[in-house]
Amino acid sequence: MSSAGSTQALVVSDLTVGYTGHDGSVNVVVWNADLTLETGSILGLAGESGCGKSTTALAAIGYRARGAQVLGGSAILDGDVDLLDLPLHQLRTIWGKRVAYVAQSASAALSPAMSVGAQLIQVLERHTELSGALAGARAEELFDAVGLPHPKGALRRYPHQFSGGQQQRIAIAIALACDPKVLVLDEPTTGLDVTTQSRIAALLRSLLADVGVAALYVSHDLSLLSSVADRLAVMYAGQIVEEGKAAELAARPRHPYTRALLAAVPDVSDPRTLVGIAGAPPDSADSSFCSFSPRCAHVLEVCRTANPPLVEAAPRHFARCVRLAELGSNVLERIPIRDSVPVTAKRLLDVRDLWCEYRTNGATSSVVKGVSLDVAPGETVGIVGESGSGKSTLLRAIAGLHRPSKGSIWFDANSLDALAVKRSRDVRRELQLVFQNPDSSLNPRQTVLQILSRPIRMFRDEVPRARESEEAQRMLESVKLPASVLHRYPSQLSGGQKQRIAIARAFAAHPRLLLCDEVTSALDVSVQATILELIAELSTQLGTAVVFVSHDLAIVRTVTSRAFVMRSGEICESGGTARLFEAPQHPYTRELVEAVPPSPSALAAG
Repeated sequence: MSSAGSTQALVVSDLTVGYTGHDGSVNVVVWNADLTLETGSILGLAGESGCGKSTTALAAIGYRARGAQVLGGSAILDGDVDLLDLPLHQLRTIWGKRVAYVAQSASAALSPAMSVGAQLIQVLERHTELSGALAGARAEELFDAVGLPHPKGALRRYPHQFSGGQQQRIAIAIALACDPKVLVLDEPTTGLDVTTQSRIAALLRSLLADVGVAALYVSHDLSLLSSVADRLAVMYAGQIVEEGKAAELAARPRHPYTRALLAAVPDVSDPRTLVGIAGAPPDSADSSFCSFSPRCAHVLEVCRTANPPLVEAAPRHFARCVRLAELGSNVLERIPIRDSVPVTAKRLLDVRDLWCEYRTNGATSSVVKGVSLDVAPGETVGIVGESGSGKSTLLRAIAGLHRPSKGSIWFDANSLDALAVKRSRDVRRELQLVFQNPDSSLNPRQTVLQILSRPIRMFRDEVPRARESEEAQRMLESVKLPASVLHRYPSQLSGGQKQRIAIARAFAAHPRLLLCDEVTSALDVSVQATILELIAELSTQLGTAVVFVSHDLAIVRTVTSRAFVMRSGEICESGGTARLFEAPQHPYTRELVEAVPPSPSALAAG
């Protein structure tokens, strides 16, 4: 599946990977995967969480995660070395020099106890002949190449002294330090705001073109991969189900799974109702039938008894489906966006000239500066901006979790106390917050039943104690989770399931206003679409107003009727969402909109 005349830097063939269970059995999670990385080219690897993307990427460079074992296949580097046959001590001479890896979380990958310069120089001294002043000069050159301001001074700083985007640039500089032949990027921009994500993606394209690296870019963000990658492979249940030129595949998907993924991608230029994929990927790869058949809208009986091969559906475009000729390459059906609630003159939430500060080492810094905004009953409003713009602090102040230094917050025409603990029981019931990270907001020592029963007991006087379990189960069903989940702990659930529990807990109080702080930032597109669907359905049923804080402009464009754009703690522009994104007035808003990667629908139209 390589192009004529290309240089194949890494060829992965028939890669099969399994994990050994406590009882000694082996669960196969990647099955006969084929990938070809070409010099100067980026191959994108897409799919939902749990589909085997990261396992495939790590196994392809010889890395064995705990409990993992390669059951078959080969990974030929530069045509002469099979990485899967090498012992660990030989792989360590290759990793960092000929093959490099950039992890999803740069903050976790960088040592907090060493300056970033020392970490980069350590790599240079291990894998090259550079040392001392020459290694320092090379490190400064690399930091300059990845766009870090004041690179010489940056070498002396520690990871915590950099923003998330800057940390990712440092990780990329370390990965490229020894001019590797192959670079593996595992979700390198997940969680970053749109402008930082755009800069990192542009930086990678430029650097990889300059130095001729072959890259594997793993991501669940199909819009990003469509615009960054040269070719795109889609993985489901440990198998490659479709592979082709990125723009062509995104514009004219052949496999039903790829179509379903694209239907879940929000679009700034063409907002529509997002459609999640029912169910979840299986825990293991099974070669005896089509693994997607339980979730597929086009399933036939033969799909349940035989696994179709990967065949060429169009020139250099491959897919694995028995109905390829019948389904063709029609453009995805567009479902119109739901009508928004008409905005009335009445205000449910009214924030007036709000200021918020943080004190660090005796110094005070303002992070929210004179912000005023309002939300009508039943309305869905967005707050967008880069990381560090003050969005989350503003939301925490509204929720009563951060005391403002100045200004006022009015709810249903009543002035609110600054702290939630001093607010009335009714206000605490009517104003609920869903945090970005459910791992931090859900009590790990409580079952789902206990988590959902608490707001019912605290705020729902009409529900007798004997019916709490029944009401908790009803809330669980409202977020489309089975009753069996009630007696599990958060650690036994996936990220998407935990976020659904957090949403169910918030709605269990029957709030009038729901504050959502980046609730889908770390979720793949299909789970994200499902979460957004759930919030829209529940808010419509209960008449709940919603405030969405997000750095994802496509989501805000899709689910909100009005939006406020924040920059450096201030509102720089606000208005109807359609007008804001189609004809932005402020230069910063224009910069945000222009940084959004072209959507698959835009590629199709082009």
